[in-house]
Amino acid sequence: MATYASDDTFHPKTADFLKWLRERPGTTISRKLEIIDLRDHNAGRGIGNRLSPESLVSILAESPVVAVEDIEEDEELFRIAQSDVLTVQNSSLQKVKPHLLERLDPWNSLVLVMIYEDGLGKESKWWNYLQLLPTNFDTLIYWSLSELAELEGSAVLNKIKKDDADESFQKFLLPVVQQQPEVFGRHAHDFVGSNASTVLLNLAHRMATLIMAYAFDVEKETSTSEEEDEEEEDDGFSQSAYEMNKGLVPLADLFNAEGDMNNAHLIQQGDGMTMVAIKPILKDQQIFNDFGQLPRSDLLRRYGYVTDNYKKWDVVEVDVETLVFAASKYNQLDNRERDARLELAATWQVLQDGYDLSRPPEKGSLEFDQSLILTITALLLDTDAAKQAIARTRTPKQPPLHLLKTLRLVLKEIISDRQKAYKTTLAEDIALLHDLTVQGRRRMAIEVRLGEKEVLSMAALRVDDTIADIREDESTSHVKRRKISPHNTSLSGLSEAYFEIHIQPSSTACVYLNNSGFGWRSRKPVNTRFRWLACGQ
Repeated sequence: MATYASDDTFHPKTADFLKWLRERPGTTISRKLEIIDLRDHNAGRGIGNRLSPESLVSILAESPVVAVEDIEEDEELFRIAQSDVLTVQNSSLQKVKPHLLERLDPWNSLVLVMIYEDGLGKESKWWNYLQLLPTNFDTLIYWSLSELAELEGSAVLNKIKKDDADESFQKFLLPVVQQQPEVFGRHAHDFVGSNASTVLLNLAHRMATLIMAYAFDVEKETSTSEEEDEEEEDDGFSQSAYEMNKGLVPLADLFNAEGDMNNAHLIQQGDGMTMVAIKPILKDQQIFNDFGQLPRSDLLRRYGYVTDNYKKWDVVEVDVETLVFAASKYNQLDNRERDARLELAATWQVLQDGYDLSRPPEKGSLEFDQSLILTITALLLDTDAAKQAIARTRTPKQPPLHLLKTLRLVLKEIISDRQKAYKTTLAEDIALLHDLTVQGRRRMAIEVRLGEKEVLSMAALRVDDTIADIREDESTSHVKRRKISPHNTSLSGLSEAYFEIHIQPSSTACVYLNNSGFGWRSRKPVNTRFRWLACGQ
């Protein structure tokens, strides 16, 4: 979440921005939208209706948007010309000093362009827009080492890559701003001083954060010569007459996002960008754009906040090194043999840098990714079996039956290794969240890691059932069961209990109770009587 300073210029800046935007050729803004002051709710500006006290509860991030009147599905909320989108192509830097951008990739180019436009001050076409953008953030790149330590165990720490970003900024952007500092307006003096590197990194961090949080994909038409260059390179990328680039769309970033509650969507139509309602929106309802199905770890990394509406997409990432280490405890391979097994997994098209354990749907059970199962399978094959698999080249549907016992052990090992990576337990995190003095960044970190631990706990409960399901798919033999009395229905030590009902001569319905609740699955009949069965033991 970004934070907004409390100052007397808030409303004048908002008015100046709206005046500038409405005067731009091709701009239309629905009279049903309104930018509102939500600083008392740590949310900055918002677009939409005036909020009722009830609707304030749902305000979350920097710029909630609501509706002044009812809005119909497919109704246009605003439209701006593509020339007013802040992109590298639209910036005057591309026209006056194009050589400064020649050696930069698209990411660094847009960062430099934003530093340039910010340095121009009131001379910039987007000055009134830039004045609205936040300057302080809670995205992970701004966290201290002690704050990041609260996320220990989460794979999100490997995604921040601040050192890599800093190295790139210093290698590619610092020489540019030092070569011609006068181009960058009010920042020129700082770029010639001894603190040039520090100033550049601070500016680059802010601009990169704004791009990550607010930028949209924008199609730009390429020239004929560019099309010919693309065809000659044949580098595997699309040879379309259009290519995607990033741009900041004024007004669009004042729309909040909240899980699957989105009711508006930004689309590109002709030479403009249009925000459209994708469902009816009632007066005083907040208007949400869509960030996509992000786990809370990525929501925190990219946008600086977490909410429970993204909990359903929590994941635990398991890197391939963890798989190799766990499998090596049961099938020791030298480096050459290990690489051969990984090549086999690549041939099967299941080898990945990492694998996700995902939170199951509310009424479902966690399912292990088939790519994860088959990569472990490849690592467990003995020499002869591996040679046969390489010769066949065909991707198997399931692991061979004789490996299921070891596969079960490896899955448990992987889950245990991931659980040990966190410095607190699930129970400890639950207790911490009950302490209302725990707030801010620490609280958000606890919510992220607690969600991941919940996924791991669910995964641990599903290992035995997953193995049983694979065995049932691959063999006509029954899962080993033991009877329990209908009068003694204790589930101690059991992964599931089943009540099996014979419903016709050829099939049986099996009602079960497990950690996820009640459900049913078909089973082959054993007899025509009702009975309790304990499975997987």
